[in-house]
Amino acid sequence: MGYPEAMLLLLLMATAADLNQLSFMTGCWEGKRGAVSLEEHWTRPAAGTMLGMSREVKDGRTIFSEFMRIEEKDGVITYMARIGDAKVSATPFRLIRLSDSEAVFENPAHDFPQRILYRKPPGGGLHARIEGTDKGQPRGVDFPFQRGQCDATSAK
Repeated sequence: MGYPEAMLLLLLMATAADLNQLSFMTGCWEGKRGAVSLEEHWTRPAAGTMLGMSREVKDGRTIFSEFMRIEEKDGVITYMARIGDAKVSATPFRLIRLSDSEAVFENPAHDFPQRILYRKPPGGGLHARIEGTDKGQPRGVDFPFQRGQCDATSAK
């Protein structure tokens, strides 16, 4: 291996995405959007995966649920989302940007959303956002979270 190839390999290794950088998402998160209660849970990165679930509750009823998996395979990190009890395969969103406080996943071919973002705001908490084009119009939905409790006594 010559000098240019070795430098390229070192550069690729230095910039490769690391699933552990998503540790800021780990834990139990709760929030409100109007009359809707938001809840999201993420396991810590282990064995090349993180597992997550989310739900929205309004008037004592679950109005939306989603199961998520973030996986690292061959140096590529992918967010897999499966809505509720849908009998279809999970939708993949490939990681396009990652830092210690932000992750952006994208699937330009998906109807909506095309992007899923997670940010760790400076004041704490977790901010999730889905965005893209929906029926030809730009659209974004924000999910502001604060750290919640992970035990059964916090269930509402």
